Parts: sequence; C-alpha cells; structure tokens
Amino acid sequence: MKHALLILAAALAFGTAGAASAQDHDHSGHANHGLAAASHGEDHAEHAHDAAHFVSARHAEHTLRDTISSLQAGTPDYDGMVPELAEAVRTQSAAMTPALAALGELQTLENIGEPQPGVHQFRATFANGQALTWSISINGENKIQGLLIQ
Repeated sequence: MKHALLILAAALAFGTAGAASAQDHDHSGHANHGLAAASHGEDHAEHAHDAAHFVSARHAEHTLRDTISSLQAGTPDYDGMVPELAEAVRTQSAAMTPALAALGELQTLENIGEPQPGVHQFRATFANGQALTWSISINGENKIQGLLIQ
C-alpha cells in the first residue's frame, strides 16, 4: 500500500500559490480546522509572518482536507485542479483510492512548513495510525497545481 501512496502524486512544477478568494472561503465546515487554524495563526504571529501568508496557509489546509476526503471517496474534484494534475490523478485513481481509503478517516492535519513559496506541507495522521506528508500548491485561479504524498 505504501508504494501506491508514494506514486499518487502529480509532482507538477510547484509554483507560487495565489490566495485568490481564500479570504472569502468558508472554513466553518471543519470542526478541528478552526482549532488548528487558530493555533497556527498564533505561531505565525510569533514569527511575524504577514497576513497574506497566513490566509494562504489556512486556505491550503482547507483545500487539502477536502482533497483528501474526495480522493478517499473516489470522487476527486478534477475541476479544482489544473488539467495536468487532473489527468495524473485520473490515471492513478484506480490504485490510489483503495490505498487512501484503507488509511481511515483523517485525524489530524498539521502545517509543517513552506519549503518554497506557495507550496504548503502538512503532516496528515489517519485513523489507522499512519502519518504521511502531503504537499499542495494552489495557483492564482484557485486550482490545485501541485499535489504530492510522501
């Protein structure tokens, strides 16, 4: 199963992520999301990051939560991805969906950094106890342009 997860990704050129409409995005649908975002915001304040970065990281987290859920259910939002990523996910979905579903429900999603501008990394821990690192990049059109599982 681990090998299927490692190849999921369309490690496309991660570019600068735009936070277009991130401020208008409703984050209230995730009970744990609010707590994670609040503590994440305090960390950002302590490190003097600007508000745009904080909003972008929160939006990336929300988008990743939705993406993980839809991938596990076998219903990826292809319209929310750039065409190259959508095609890669379509190609890999037959192997990817059962492997991701076997992880169980997402338990925690922790922002662990921004290895390059616009690329957000998260540590996702699932009900079966496995933890994976996910990287996501969202472009200025609010579409996922890069997605990688390690």
